[in-house]
Amino acid sequence: MVFDLFGPVRGSSRPSKAEKDALSAKQKDRCNYCGKRGLAYLEVDHKNPVERGGSNGIANKQLLYGPCNKRKGAMTDGEFRRRYKLPGVRSVGGPPARTIPQSYFEEISKAVGKRKATARKKAADDWWW
Repeated sequence: MVFDLFGPVRGSSRPSKAEKDALSAKQKDRCNYCGKRGLAYLEVDHKNPVERGGSNGIANKQLLYGPCNKRKGAMTDGEFRRRYKLPGVRSVGGPPARTIPQSYFEEISKAVGKRKATARKKAADDWWW
């Protein structure tokens, strides 16, 4: 672990090649969410973020396509799967059989954004009355 004057530096440890290879073999070189193939496109992600109490062990890690990883952010695996209507890990057991296009995720992201904006506007309007 790397430290600076204020404590540990986040994001400073990188997964080992052996760890990434083990995840790759388990997931067959595919993203756990969209099914995109190719180890070069995949990033190691924590299913339950460390900042939210998740462990740094391999059981809490998965390979995700870059855009999927960015979209997931600090959500847990379950929160992401519920938001994007993906089946649970236990029922699927791995990446999807067919690649899910990124447009599917983008449409849902836009719809969620619109709902949140409408809720914020309604809350702001209700404040005046």
